[in-house]
Amino acid sequence: MLFSIVIPTYNREKIVSRAINSILNQSLSDYEIIIVDDGSIDNTEKIIGNIHSDKISYYKTENKGVAHARNYGMQKAKGDYIGFLDSDDLYEPDHLVTASNFIVSKGNPEVIHLNFLWGDKDKSITHKNILPKTLPNDIFKNCSLHVNCLFIKRIVVEDFCFNENRELMFAEDWDFFIRLSVRYKIYLLDKITAYLIDHEDRSMRDFDEYKWVLKRNAITKSLKEDVFVNEKYSTKINAVTAHMNSLIAINLAVRKCKIKTIKYWISSLSQSINELFTRRSAAIIKHLIFTW
Repeated sequence: MLFSIVIPTYNREKIVSRAINSILNQSLSDYEIIIVDDGSIDNTEKIIGNIHSDKISYYKTENKGVAHARNYGMQKAKGDYIGFLDSDDLYEPDHLVTASNFIVSKGNPEVIHLNFLWGDKDKSITHKNILPKTLPNDIFKNCSLHVNCLFIKRIVVEDFCFNENRELMFAEDWDFFIRLSVRYKIYLLDKITAYLIDHEDRSMRDFDEYKWVLKRNAITKSLKEDVFVNEKYSTKINAVTAHMNSLIAINLAVRKCKIKTIKYWISSLSQSINELFTRRSAAIIKHLIFTW
C-alpha cells in the first residue's frame, strides 16, 4: 500500500464526512484512511459509521489532543507513506496522484510537501499559501507548511512523532515541522492540491492570553531540548519565541488591550528585530495608532 491518510477528529459531526469523501474521491486508489476520534461526545462516531468503505479504519481514544491522535494513527498505518488531513479541510481529487508522481520523480525521498489554498467554505475568497524558499532556515520565522500537504515515509515516524504536550496544542505543527526539517530534506512542490477552510469553529480562532503564553513557552522548551535543533540552529529559537510574542500582541491589539500589546510586541522585537519588518508588526502599529 502506498499511502496511509490519518484524520484526527474531535466533535466534527457536521463536517467530518466532507473531509473523508474528499479522500474517497481521489483519482488514485492505493491508500487507506485511518480516522482517530479524539474522544468526541457528539455524533461523530455515528456519522463515520454511516460511510461504508473498506478503506476506512476507525479508532476512538480518550481525549488527549490532536498530537496524540496523529501519533496513534501513525502507529496503525500500513502504507509506505503517511499523509494527514484535518477533519475540517479537504483534498483536491488529484492530491494523492500528484504526491505519488512527485515521490517517484524525486527518488522516493523521506519527506515531501505539496501546497494549498485557504479561504471560506464556498471558495468565493481564497488565498494561496506561500511556501518557504529555504529550509530549514525559513521555518523558524513562521510556519508556512501544513500537515495536510505532508507525506512522510512510515519508517521515519517509527522514531519521530508529534509532541503531545497539551500546552503546545495548535503550535504542535510548527514544532513538528522545525524538528522534521532539521533532520530531513523536505522536497517542496508548489502545486495546489488541498484546501483549508476558514470557519468560525476553527480551533486557531480561539484566543486566551494565558494559554498562548503556555504555547509560547512550550514550543521554546521543546526546541531547546531537541538535540538536532541545538546542534546547528540554537540561535534561531529566539525567532520562534519572537513570532509567538507578536502573535499574542496582534490578538491583544485587535481587542484594544494597548498596554499588553506593547509589552508583547517589544518582547518580540527584543528577541528578533526582523519582526519589525513583518506585516504583523505593521498591523500592530496600525491598531495602536487608531486605538490610542
